[in-house]
Formats: sequence, C-alpha cells, structure tokens
Amino acid sequence: MSDPVLNIEHLAKLARIQITGEEKLQLMQQLQSIVGYCSKLSKADVDGLEPLVHSFEYTANVWAEEDTAEEKPSVDYLTQNAPEIKENQIVVPKVL
Repeated sequence: MSDPVLNIEHLAKLARIQITGEEKLQLMQQLQSIVGYCSKLSKADVDGLEPLVHSFEYTANVWAEEDTAEEKPSVDYLTQNAPEIKENQIVVPKVL
C-alpha cells in the first residue's frame, strides 16, 4: 500500500488554522508517520477473533444487595414547602 498524499494546506483550511512553511513540513512528517502506523495495523491478522466489547471479561451485572427499587415520594410531599405551585411544578422567579 503506497503512502497517501496529504494536502496539509487543505487540512489547515478545514481546521481553520494558519501554519507556516516550517510547520507544514513538520505536520506532513508527523501525519505520514501516523498514517504509516495505521497501515501496519491494517495488516494484522485478526481472522478468528471476536470483536471486543470490554477489556475485562463480562460476567454479569453487578448490583449490591441494597440496590433495590424504592417507592418514589409523592408530588404533594415534594412540593409541600414550596411557596408557589402551578401544574405540579414549583414556580420560581425569572432570572435574567
């Protein structure tokens, strides 16, 4: 696989950055080494490997004994100390 041609000026325009000639040369070298490394990864033999979902083996969902569903407090209970209620919601002053 040949190295792709990287148009640094076009990439800089897309990123909306201004770069000097020296920076262009440096970026070209860095990007070519990154793309070269990725091409090495594409040559890796992955036949027979299943996709990895997580780096640790998934056994089961972990719940503590105290992690149980509880009944929610009622709207009346939650709004009993509110100064003003409208349509089951607490009315607050407008903040600008």
